[in-house]
Amino acid sequence: MTEQQEAPVEEHGTEVELAPQRGEVAAAQPTAEAGVEWGSEQLLRFVRDLQLAHTAARALVKTSFVPQSYQGKPEEAAAAIVTGQGIGLAPLASLRSMDVIQGTPAFRAITIRAIVQSHGHEIWVEESTSHRAIVKGRRKGTDKIETSVWDMDRARALGLTNKANWKNQPGAMLVARATAEVGRLIAADALLGMAYSIEELEDGATPEPVEEKPKAARATRTVARKPRGAVSAPEAQDAPDAPAADVLAQDGRTEPESTGSESEEEYEARVAAEYGAAVARGEVQS
Repeated sequence: MTEQQEAPVEEHGTEVELAPQRGEVAAAQPTAEAGVEWGSEQLLRFVRDLQLAHTAARALVKTSFVPQSYQGKPEEAAAAIVTGQGIGLAPLASLRSMDVIQGTPAFRAITIRAIVQSHGHEIWVEESTSHRAIVKGRRKGTDKIETSVWDMDRARALGLTNKANWKNQPGAMLVARATAEVGRLIAADALLGMAYSIEELEDGATPEPVEEKPKAARATRTVARKPRGAVSAPEAQDAPDAPAADVLAQDGRTEPESTGSESEEEYEARVAAEYGAAVARGEVQS
């Protein structure tokens, strides 16, 4: 059957389904021995690709052809293979181009450049020395040029110059950092959401969590308690309209704390009731 011919139609009971054409993945059909496999064609294809990748990974992780970080870890190797497949990388190229640093998967800077260029975007090194690197890039279909400048002063300010890679190959590290920055600026969609390069993660470049500010607690006032029967200060006697909480504080009592769920009016009413009870017991002068 040629590719131009229409695929034959297969009927199953009352349902009519098209037989899969060459290169297509067909969903599993219900049988008496197996259940029905539900899911979109894309999801079914992903599951099958992952199963095949895991089979290959079990053999690859036992060899010296894969990085040390993947050896003995077929699940992580399979995930890297499938991820690389989505951007056109061969299985072994995926394993050499990706790594997991502190729980975060990332590409190497040179892989970022290759991915960006494979999508038709431009990225190039304008300047590269042991003291400074300038990388520029332009997204396909636009005239805007993005630029990243990395020099040793910038690296020193971030505390990177004491790391072994920065001591041994500063020029390469400067280019790697500038390349990753430009890649994110012009082709973030092509990088599959993997925003950081391996070199950046190894340097400790991770997003910092946003800490929620604690709510301010209601302020309380505490003054020394006067002996019972002591004469109150004239200011307290001349201010009968002062809030009950203030009068209690002036008489040496601690202002009651709010429950947090009551309104200001409810709080003042409760304090006034406590004040009245204290007056009745003779603890506070009215």
